Parts: sequence; structure tokens; C-alpha cells
Amino acid sequence: MSIYTVVSHEQLETYLSLYDVGTLQSFRGIEAGVENTNYFVTTSHGEFVLTLVESVGVEKLPFILGFVDHLASRGMECAQPVHLNTGELFGELNERPAVLMNRLAGGPLEIPTLGQCKSIGAAQAHAHQLAAELPADQYTHLHQWCTETAAPILEKLDSSQKDLLQHALMDAGNIPWTNLPTGPVHADLFPDNALFDGESLSGFIDFYHACSAPYIYDLSVTLNAWCYDEEAGEYDQDKADALLAAYQATRPLTEEELQNLSAMQQVAALRFWLSRLRDKLFPKEGEFITVKDPAGKQSLLETLRSR
Repeated sequence: MSIYTVVSHEQLETYLSLYDVGTLQSFRGIEAGVENTNYFVTTSHGEFVLTLVESVGVEKLPFILGFVDHLASRGMECAQPVHLNTGELFGELNERPAVLMNRLAGGPLEIPTLGQCKSIGAAQAHAHQLAAELPADQYTHLHQWCTETAAPILEKLDSSQKDLLQHALMDAGNIPWTNLPTGPVHADLFPDNALFDGESLSGFIDFYHACSAPYIYDLSVTLNAWCYDEEAGEYDQDKADALLAAYQATRPLTEEELQNLSAMQQVAALRFWLSRLRDKLFPKEGEFITVKDPAGKQSLLETLRSR
């Protein structure tokens, strides 16, 4: 469920006057959102998506939106931010940062096909090539984040979970983080953050977790999310092989990236297991956020460590 900040027709009409997008015809809330308030907006000039940003501080938006704008301007499939008449990439509506983007065709996925996995692998590799043209600002120290997030969680776990977490943290510390190619990445490219029109990729959406990190971390998040069925507890190696081959056909991994890809997939599983544990064990009051079951990511981490 979305954290809705209600917007009236009059308020939106006034806000849209700051853009060259024509006059407001209609709008409606998007219930599929989890962390931000989203609306589909129709104007005399076309279809757009309005996001009232609830999930990140305004200080991070120049990096996030600058990254998306760069990708879109270089031909990458993603929702392109619409510039205000002043040239800015976001404004303010109802005391929230407000972002207007062109609406992409298609819809999000539940269970990706083999062909869609190939498409996402090639597209992500292209995104990483374009990201390399930008400075690696907003760097996220993933091992440090995992270690700090795990500290209050450990005492609430059973002995087997503690053992799994502690060993995963130790292994994450052995990755040569500073040697790996790094730059701006999506960092949350789950199937519901990519829109497809049939087998054709329309583009990436929801960059609000974007940061700078090793490219193979971003790839690992995607491999885990697109190739592992949490309900069945099964890792689809055929999909993983197809996704990775399509990625490498566009951006070949370095020898060091290949050597650390398996370990980085475990870090990606650990990171999302910890975030789900945190949300379940330490819920934030007053926020309507969907709390996802940590068990799926725990099972994924166990599966990856047993391979």
C-alpha cells in the first residue's frame, strides 16, 4: 500500500503550471506503490507519472534524478524526468518533493520469462556503461551498512539465523570492494521496477534507492530477484545463465568481477534479508509500509551459500 499524500485537482493544476505539459485533464492514484505517493496524470500534452517523494531526503534527489536524466538523454530505456520551466528536475507539492516523469508503456512483471531476463541483462549492462560516464557520488558502503543494520537484529534471532548472519557478514568483509568497478546504479531492479510490453522492455522505473556501488552488486540484486522464486524456494539457473550472458555480451565482466560475483550475490541477499528483518522487528510508527516476509531472502541466502 502506498503512503498517500492527498492531492486535489486544483493543487495539481497549479503545480503543473510550472511545466510545459499542457493543461490537466485527469489523474488517479497508483495503488501499487510502497514507499512513495504516485499518480498517473493525463494532460493535453500526454501521459505522465507524478511522484511525491516520501522515501528519501531532498538532498539525495539531485544525484538520483541527475542519474536518471543522464540515462534517458543517452537513449537508455527509463522514465525520463520532465524539467520544470526553470530547468529544475523536481519541485514541491504539499510539502513533498515532487517529480514528474513521462509515463512508459507496459506494466511490471511477476514471473519473468527467459526472454525478459535476457532483455534486462542487456539493458542493465548498457546502464552501467552509461553510469561510468558519471562520478561515483552517493557511494554506499554495503558491508558497513549490513554490519550496522545487523547489530540490533542479532539478539532477536535464533541460533541458526545468528550463525548464518555472522558468517555472511564475515564473507562480505573479504570482498575486495575498492578494486571493483563502481558507479551510479539502480540498486533495486526487481521485476516490478521494470516495465514490459509483452517481451519488449519499456524501461526501468523507481530509482529512489539509487546509489554508487560496484556494478556487480547491482547485477547481483537483479540476478537474485529475477531468477529466484521465493515461494517455491528455487533458483532458476537457466534464467541466471541467460541474464548473465546477455549482460556480458554488452559489458564483459572483469576477471575480478567474475571471481567475486557469487560472493556479491550473497551480499545482495543479505542486504535485503536485513532490511526486511529491520522492517519486521523495528516497524516505524505512523507509516503505511508493506512489510515483506524476511523468510524468502533468508532462504535465498542459504541457497546461494550452499552452491
